[in-house]
Amino acid sequence: MLSHEVTAGLALESRDMEPCTDDFQLALDAVRDGVVVWDADGRALVTNAAASRLFGLPDGLLRTGARRLDVITFLARRGDYGATEDPDCLARELSDRFAKGSITSLTRRLPDGRYLRADARPACGGRLVVTYQEVQPSEAS
Repeated sequence: MLSHEVTAGLALESRDMEPCTDDFQLALDAVRDGVVVWDADGRALVTNAAASRLFGLPDGLLRTGARRLDVITFLARRGDYGATEDPDCLARELSDRFAKGSITSLTRRLPDGRYLRADARPACGGRLVVTYQEVQPSEAS
């Protein structure tokens, strides 16, 4: 009888210990670097708080379901990629280059003087995992 009670107790315990989506989001949000997983259509599947913070994005712009093109367009219009006559065209070009794997690593100086590196890794199903990390100027070259 005791072994049955112990087994039943362990089964309940293990069900309570299974990670849920909220646990993964808590872990991601605790990471200092930004993380975004884009689907094959350029929509955010997973994102953490650091990604928005590092770029100084307005609340809600980078969230699950957000379009990569919308985020890059916001940055281009704000001047994050430097002066350009057509920020929308630049945003489309950059989004397409990331999607095609033409850009795997990009370091740039933000308008506030910080340097940010984006590293992109393709994943199954056309997904793209991009991490964002603040770097020192000496690492920017």
